[in-house]
Amino acid sequence: MEQISDKISVITVVYNDVEHIRETLDSCLSQTWEDIEYIVIDGGSTDGTADIIREYAGRLSYWCSEPDGGIYDAMNKGIKASTGEWINFLNSGDCYVTADALKEMMTFARDHEADVLFGNSIELHDAFQKRVIAPEDTRLLEYGPTFRHGSAIIRAAVHKQHLFDLSLSKSLGYALDWEMLYRLFKEGYHFVRVDVMVQAYRKEGVSNHPYKNLWYNYKITSQGRFNLKKYFLFLKHCMSELLRGSCLFKWARAFVLEFMVNDVLHYIPFWTVRKFYLRCVGTKIGKGSFIMKSNYVMDANHLVLGKNSHVNRDCILDARGGITIGDNVSVSHRVNIMTGGHDIYSPSFIGLFQPVVIEDYVWLGVGCTILQGVRVGRGAVVSAGAVVTKDVEPFTVVGGVPAKVIGERRVQVDYQCRGWQPFT
Repeated sequence: MEQISDKISVITVVYNDVEHIRETLDSCLSQTWEDIEYIVIDGGSTDGTADIIREYAGRLSYWCSEPDGGIYDAMNKGIKASTGEWINFLNSGDCYVTADALKEMMTFARDHEADVLFGNSIELHDAFQKRVIAPEDTRLLEYGPTFRHGSAIIRAAVHKQHLFDLSLSKSLGYALDWEMLYRLFKEGYHFVRVDVMVQAYRKEGVSNHPYKNLWYNYKITSQGRFNLKKYFLFLKHCMSELLRGSCLFKWARAFVLEFMVNDVLHYIPFWTVRKFYLRCVGTKIGKGSFIMKSNYVMDANHLVLGKNSHVNRDCILDARGGITIGDNVSVSHRVNIMTGGHDIYSPSFIGLFQPVVIEDYVWLGVGCTILQGVRVGRGAVVSAGAVVTKDVEPFTVVGGVPAKVIGERRVQVDYQCRGWQPFT
């Protein structure tokens, strides 16, 4: 493999966004990865945006403020001006999740023979934030985007050969970034997912048009030819959007995911029946796994349970932000797994949703609590009553409030959890 340069070119394109441009500039310039070339392309703003950029001119590698042909013309201009090995786009109004985001991405870049490295994002709404976790299965790109364009870094040599196709502007509008990525995917370039939170972006943007998004996606993934399977997927997703926007959707969703799951299944003493219903509403349940009665599950459609794992009674599984439980996991009675919360420093008390991951062979003791954003490593043990606020390393034993390491699990694990009993 050829030597990989450390330089990453970050490109921000902007037009008349005086409200957000400073936050975006500061976000990039506060990154701990030192070898960054920062390029800002302004489309000739008249609202004071260019004046703010001018304040940062001494810290920018290149910037200009002049009329252009729109966002993708500006992006192409930035690509052509770049000299780094990798390219990342940080749109005005977006920011990096942490100061180490690019450092973590570049660490993976050194270890992978990849053309596109992509990570996770945070979606910002007026009332809440949620983490958007990119799936590892890159084959899903055949049917639609699985990650945020800004949460990816693309090898510059590849991107310079595959600019955004401005000739498709009229037919694909704001979807030229997905068209470019899909083109790379179909041409066989190597996509690799890395478990890094990269960018936070505002949902209310130019591409926040669900039906138009679906139509553009169909046109891109069908590559100008009629594709029956993808057309049916397009119709299915349109129907889902239509139902989601109806006044009855909230009631129907609550009936299916709240009332039925927590008030009806609660009393059915047959796991086969409960499992069938849960799978119907989207819960992923592996072979040999078992969930007892008398548990409270929020958003069961975002719960993933691996093989040969069991969940005992009186647990709270808040899956609004996504809960993934691995294989051979024992979840004891009265365990709380919480993915939802609030920002206490927000004037509007906005909601925060972050996924929880419980890896294989973990034992969660009676009455413990796992808080949002936590990953409990393989073979770890959480003692009874502990409150886990940060990641737990594999094969460690933690206890207390907040939980701290109190021991080590020195054993070669090789067992299956069998929790099923009749009528439970």
